[in-house]
Amino acid sequence: MPRAWLPVLVGAAVVVSTFVLAQLQVFAPSAPAGAAAGGDSYRGEIVFERECARCHGSGGEGGGVGPRLADAGLDASRVAAVVEQGRGVMPPGIVTGQELADVAAYIASISSPSQ
Repeated sequence: MPRAWLPVLVGAAVVVSTFVLAQLQVFAPSAPAGAAAGGDSYRGEIVFERECARCHGSGGEGGGVGPRLADAGLDASRVAAVVEQGRGVMPPGIVTGQELADVAAYIASISSPSQ
């Protein structure tokens, strides 16, 4: 009779281990796909002015419906996540792929508070 519980205990251990690993996100990537890895801020400025400046202002200085991005203290991975998911009136995925990495790098570069 004691051996009958062994498969149940092993199965329960596997389920609990899987749940714990999923909650810890041990195998999750550290940054969203396309986030600033390989992003070029010069190309990002060009894309920003074409796709983002009408809401965030030229150079991210504000003045439209989007918030001011210059000197806002944002990092590239956070920027990439917001662009991918969208926020407020900004729809998700305005730019994707390499353009997303470039824009994220550019915004991170203008977002660092001036020395």
